[in-house]
Amino acid sequence: MLAWFLSVTLAAGAAASPAAAAAAPVWDHPGYDAENSHYNPAEDVINAGSIRRAGKKWQVKLRSSDTSCSGYSAPLLSGGRVVTTDQLGVSAYTADTGRLLWRYDWDDPGDNGTPRLGIVDGLVILTNNGCNSQSDPDGQIVALDLRSGLPRWRQGTDIPVVDSSVDKGVIVVSGGSPSDEDKVVAFSARDGRTLWTRAKHLSSGVSANGTILLRRTDGSEAAQNESTGVDIVTGRVRWTRKADWTAEAADPDGTRFYVRDEKTQLLSAVRVADGQPAWTAPLFPSMIAVDGNRLYRVFDKGIEAFRVTDGKRLWTVRSTTETAQPVRAGGLLYSGGQVRKAADGTVAGPTYAGEVIVAGGRIHQVLDGTLSSYAP
Repeated sequence: MLAWFLSVTLAAGAAASPAAAAAAPVWDHPGYDAENSHYNPAEDVINAGSIRRAGKKWQVKLRSSDTSCSGYSAPLLSGGRVVTTDQLGVSAYTADTGRLLWRYDWDDPGDNGTPRLGIVDGLVILTNNGCNSQSDPDGQIVALDLRSGLPRWRQGTDIPVVDSSVDKGVIVVSGGSPSDEDKVVAFSARDGRTLWTRAKHLSSGVSANGTILLRRTDGSEAAQNESTGVDIVTGRVRWTRKADWTAEAADPDGTRFYVRDEKTQLLSAVRVADGQPAWTAPLFPSMIAVDGNRLYRVFDKGIEAFRVTDGKRLWTVRSTTETAQPVRAGGLLYSGGQVRKAADGTVAGPTYAGEVIVAGGRIHQVLDGTLSSYAP
């Protein structure tokens, strides 16, 4: 059984609330929203006219450990706080200055994998696994207070948490192992209560305005050619289709899932309302972002854009640097290399490598164990 988190280190001044926190910008899911769109429609400061004026405002070296199996991930932003993982736990910093606010430490960094983060109703949700068992790994969910970093509740799972999503006040986790039958479990984000369970199914980290996509298995990952749209709050089935789909993202308004067919490895757009495919493209989804008009996909050392209504390719560009998860904000596209205009792929700004989020006139970047913040 996983050992639980034991310690919280509070930095001086952690109780102080950033000014105008209620009006602060947010990036509270790994993909900006529950749809995993990686699209921030609210960004209006960093754009094609200002991106070349952006300079580094602060940076901090994230904690490291030679014995840790936890790592670094893209940060989240909420309430004026930047929250990110490191190799010893999770840390929060002020968005404007980088001042350390609080740290939450793993009891055993060698037996805690990198958590997937989410922020909901003032809680930082961590979902992760142990690292020391290959045959019977367990998972866990921990809710921390966003202001202080103090634990509010924790919940163990008998399955490893392979994927998780947070939406409508609900946390859904999914996974299986050689000793654990595939299962999807939903918990209340407020207090960790179990809301519903679906055995012999798997899900992904995408919720399309409260609808999640489950794929049925034999209990040991083998596909059973059935996918189901389910209400995230109640677990009620909305529709079922003969297909083996894993949702990679959804439109920001929750109208279409963008799915990978586990058998063919092709990309399809599927209507959230009834599960009907809108189009299929002969493309491996890789890492994608969606802004409601275009879908962006990185491949090897390049990136391309497609029209979301019919899957028609709109533009393709090559990159001389390694690509990363695409992020769309302020009319710009960030994908590991030079910043490009989302409309046509032309170069608009310098290179931002690693994991980035763009919100509130700031680019927050995690690269090589360092968290940096840029602004015009």
